[in-house]
Parts: sequence; structure tokens; C-alpha cells
Amino acid sequence: MELRRTPLHDKHLQLGARMVPFAGYDMPVQYSGLLEETIRTRKSGSLFDVSHMGQFRVTGRGAMEAVNRLVTNDFSKTTPGQAQYSLLCNEGGGVIDDLVLYHVSPDEVFICVNASNRETDFEWMQTKLPSSVTLHDESDETALIALQGPIAEKLLLEISGNAVVSKLKFYWASPFSLEGVPCLLSRTGYTGEDGFELYVPAKDSGKIWDTLLERGKKHDLAPAGLGARDTLRTEMGYPLHGHEISPTISPLEAGLGWAVKFTKMDFTGRTELLQQKERGIARTLKAFKLNDRRLARPGYSVLAGGAKVGEITSGTFSPHVQAPIALALIDAKAAAATLSVQVRADALPVSITTLPFVPAKTKKTPKV
Repeated sequence: MELRRTPLHDKHLQLGARMVPFAGYDMPVQYSGLLEETIRTRKSGSLFDVSHMGQFRVTGRGAMEAVNRLVTNDFSKTTPGQAQYSLLCNEGGGVIDDLVLYHVSPDEVFICVNASNRETDFEWMQTKLPSSVTLHDESDETALIALQGPIAEKLLLEISGNAVVSKLKFYWASPFSLEGVPCLLSRTGYTGEDGFELYVPAKDSGKIWDTLLERGKKHDLAPAGLGARDTLRTEMGYPLHGHEISPTISPLEAGLGWAVKFTKMDFTGRTELLQQKERGIARTLKAFKLNDRRLARPGYSVLAGGAKVGEITSGTFSPHVQAPIALALIDAKAAAATLSVQVRADALPVSITTLPFVPAKTKKTPKV
């Protein structure tokens, strides 16, 4: 199957990025090096092309209420301009996808979905939404650029001169203009650093990308690839679909119970999730630091007393922890046991730790 390309594909080639297939796209995995890009993001800032993500818009009378019936979080608690992290679950309580919902108005909702689930999400929503609303897929017409790191606010304010940059709170969004290009500016992020996302028309994305990189040079801004993005989100303990969450892993098992509101209206998967909550989850997500230099990769077995009790969902070397770190889904009964990870012929001891591995520096923790 021919790989899709983001509107910024040629820019990555010009910058010498190493390209790899990801979620059906030809994407940059690194430019100068994974560790260098990871460290720079937390030290100064990095620019990410995440245009492979999908963007939907639901419009029509009661759009917000209709979307709220599909997701686990209570979207009715938001106000215009606010964003919310939520989950789309199947009847068995497994996660179809995790989403960021944007409250435009009671009759309009903008949604960011994962690239690998774009078609699945669209078809599922299409069958569940009432005929009074319309679901639009705007992914091909939209580019998404993420500016992440300590210099993000200063740089964007320098370029735009728009005070909304400083006023925008974590998990809020606002119409914006940069270099004459209309954008939706949001402040959510996937790195644990302060930063912004710019949803821009695909045709104008090259202009925005070039401007940010050129003006950001003096602040040590440079592009970063999916490799650094994955390490950064693992350091924060943020889930990745297909790893910490999936159609066979529930939000409660993944430690995302805070995004499941049982007191709101009914939603798909509520019955099974409520039963899980009442009887107790069989599996739980744990964060590990390895007492070794070898990595615990996804799929590696987690052991207790020599018996398998789970497996690694994500694993990498953290330059900020200066050790291999990992997330694992394990049997809840083994959560307090002494654990190790099977790496080839060796059972490597691990230290269970709390999340995040690295302190978050986001503008403000979301309340919804």
C-alpha cells in the first residue's frame, strides 16, 4: 500500500529527516538524533509535524450533546473555547480511540483523532450520531504543527504580537492568525512541556513551518521526529493507542479512570466499565525504571516469582531519568510483588515508580 504524505513531507526531506512508515504515512522519525531532539524539547523547544492526525467536525443542532453520548468524559462541563481529553469505547469497555474534543459551540464540535484510527473512528461515529448532525472529515485539508518546549510562548508571541498566546490556558483553544494564515491555536500537548498546536490549512502549512523554524533559530528551536515524541510522552506516562489503550484494554485498566464520568448521561461501554469498577480491575498499568542499561521493549514479559504476570506496553531510554523506563500492563494481584522483565535469557529487576517520570511543565492542569 502506498504511504500517505503530510503537506510538509518535502520539508522533512529537505531537512534530511530519516523517514519511516507510521500509521499509513511516511513520517520523520528523527533529524539530528532521537536523544538530542528529546533533550532539546525540554531544554528549549522543538517543532513537530503531526499532520497525520485526523480532524473531524460535527455540526448541526445539538452537536455537542450528540458527541457527549459517544465519549466517556463529560463534555457538557466545558464551555466554548475549551478542549477536553476523552475516550471512545466499544460495548465491552475497550478503547476504540482517545480524542481531544474542542467545544466550538453547542452546535459545533471539532475533534482530533489518532491517525491509525481515522477511518475506524469516522465509521463508528457515523453509525452512532443522530441524523440531526453531520460528521465531516477535514483531515486532508488540515495540517497540524506542534510547537513544544519552554520557548514556545515567547516565540509565538514574538511572531504574532497577539496577547491571546499568553492568555490561553492549558486545554483551551482560540481562533488565531499567524503570518496572515488563519489557524486554530490550542494548548494541549503530548510532551509534558508547555506548548501549542496550530491547526492550519494544508496549503499554508509550509509557510507556517518555515516561519517558526527561521524565527526560532535564535531560541534553539529545531524540528523533532516521532522518535523524540514517543520518548517524551513515555516520560510523562501518556498513553499511545495500540500500547497502553486498545479495543481490548479499558480506560480503567490504563489508569484513565479520571476521564470516565459515570454520573453523566449513558455512553457506549458504560455498563461494562461500571461493572469493572465495582468488581475491581483484573489488570493495571504500572511504571517501571529498569536497574540495567538494556531496554524493556513492548511485548516483553513481566515476571513475578518467575511466572508471567503481564507485559511491557511501552519502553525506551530516558535521557532525563538517565535509565531505561517502561510502562506495563500487569495482573492487578501482582501489583505489589517484586517484579522483573524478561530480556532474552535474563530476568532484569525493575523499580516500580509513580508517574510522571519527569515533572510536567504544562501551563495548567485541566479540570475537566
